Amino acid sequence: MTEPDITPEDALQVAQRAMSRCSDLEDDVAELEEENLDLKERLTALELRYREIDEQQSYDSLDRDGRVGRVREHAYQRAVDGHGKASLDYNAIMWEVFDGEPSADYCYKLMKLAANAPGFEYHNPTGKGKKLTVDAREARTGASFSSAKKTDSEGVL
Repeated sequence: MTEPDITPEDALQVAQRAMSRCSDLEDDVAELEEENLDLKERLTALELRYREIDEQQSYDSLDRDGRVGRVREHAYQRAVDGHGKASLDYNAIMWEVFDGEPSADYCYKLMKLAANAPGFEYHNPTGKGKKLTVDAREARTGASFSSAKKTDSEGVL
């Protein structure tokens, strides 16, 4: 009979090293979960602070970037509250977001500007209504509430 290549002692050492690595991974996961919770709390605090400032501003006191941000935020929230996707037409932007303040043409302009962020798209089908759509999952991966200024070079004003 031939001797085994691996002794029980060798197998035990391999198992102990593997268990040590698993323990290290468990520690890493616990640290990441704690960090994730901390980041969620900080994000919530920032969102609440931003909403307090933003919600108190009238339509006229918002600049174009602020208006685009409100459109994106409204569309995104509608998607999150629904099934992960949502669409807005100019009527929703005019009345749900801005209580009838902007013209239809300006709502279309805001829709085009809002579409220049990950997860947002502007649709202009022939014979149908124009709309802004958002996929909440895609929007989370990008800076969906960032400034609209980067669209200036594209000629959308």
